Amino acid sequence: MNLKIEQMVYRGDGLAHLEDGRVIFVSFTLPGEIIEIDSPRDRNGVLAALPVKIESPSPDRIQPQCPYFGECGGCQYQHINYPRQLEFKKAILKEQLDRFGGLYNVRINDPIASPNQLAYRNHVQFHLDSEGKPGFQRAQSHDVIPIERCLIVEDSINELKNTLNFDPESGIERVAIRDDGAGTPLVFLTGKTNNPPEFEVDFPLNVLYRSPAGDIPLSGESFNQFTILGKEFQVSAGSFFQTNRDVAEIMAKIVIDTAEIDNHSTVLDCYCGVGFFSRFLADRAGRMIGIESSEDACNDFAVNLDAYENVELYQGNVEVILPHLDIHPNLAVVDPPRAGIAPAGMKALMKSRPGQVIYISCDPSTLARDLKIMGQAGYAIESVTPVDMFPQTYHIETITALRRIEK
Repeated sequence: MNLKIEQMVYRGDGLAHLEDGRVIFVSFTLPGEIIEIDSPRDRNGVLAALPVKIESPSPDRIQPQCPYFGECGGCQYQHINYPRQLEFKKAILKEQLDRFGGLYNVRINDPIASPNQLAYRNHVQFHLDSEGKPGFQRAQSHDVIPIERCLIVEDSINELKNTLNFDPESGIERVAIRDDGAGTPLVFLTGKTNNPPEFEVDFPLNVLYRSPAGDIPLSGESFNQFTILGKEFQVSAGSFFQTNRDVAEIMAKIVIDTAEIDNHSTVLDCYCGVGFFSRFLADRAGRMIGIESSEDACNDFAVNLDAYENVELYQGNVEVILPHLDIHPNLAVVDPPRAGIAPAGMKALMKSRPGQVIYISCDPSTLARDLKIMGQAGYAIESVTPVDMFPQTYHIETITALRRIEK
């Protein structure tokens, strides 16, 4: 059947209506296109399909550079020219803020582009196929597609990946590679056996094996050493760090410029990770407080902020730790996971009454939900800035600044 795509929606699909009025989502399409689809599939009550033929292509459509596009589940936007990708992300962010937060009058700044639209990822995770070859999982599947070269991954990682050989019987389930761009890359192996497989390497390489019984170093160090805006960060294998170095610098500058603090200020950094934002704010703050649940990240935070005497770190979930801290921060920086701020964490954050909040989000729907709650608690949105951390994908990173309004 033929359909007309009406709009782009979050997660990268085009939305259309069937003749009976039902909504259907079609991957790898663009608004205005007339397409022929295969048989619709019901995914948990949601109709979806793939295009069989583009009868009337959009002028924004381009030829994807990656031979795996449409088969691999990593990218959703390679068929769209880059300026239009940014426009779609802004429109989708607005739609999500409207729909889930009722934030109809919020002005959204134009998205800040990534300096590199390809070869920008410094960290990637591979699965192994039946022959032990690293690859990515097929979209909507657990099948593994062997990958010769991923276009959004830094060249050094592609080159390193192609030198690695794995025995299918090794017990290794996942292979993550992270490159800090200056030192030795880190290979992080996750396996299902307590003892690591036999391993040998004939060039400098950091390798860590994570077994059900714990971590086992196999070669070199178990961390990377990133430099962002002149500051060094130790990042262990199990710790999160921004995957696009250029955009990480942009985000750090935005937070630095937005934060209204001085040496008398108390700054709260929720979901602080390895101390990425804390490191840039600790110089200017009187008191810096970090909260993080990951043990790996807390260990890195302790190293990265070791030189500062005004820094405190609490290991645990924000919703568990924050209610017990008797603080009223001048600034709260929150960078939660995709699920957003947990209800108990939000309640404690609002009770602490920070004068200013900088919210870094990777999911527009949970951002909208949380901004609505903050608005009801007396916070006004001052700026919403999308930053394109992940070109060629549907992911939207956003930095929102809020201020408490005295009633």
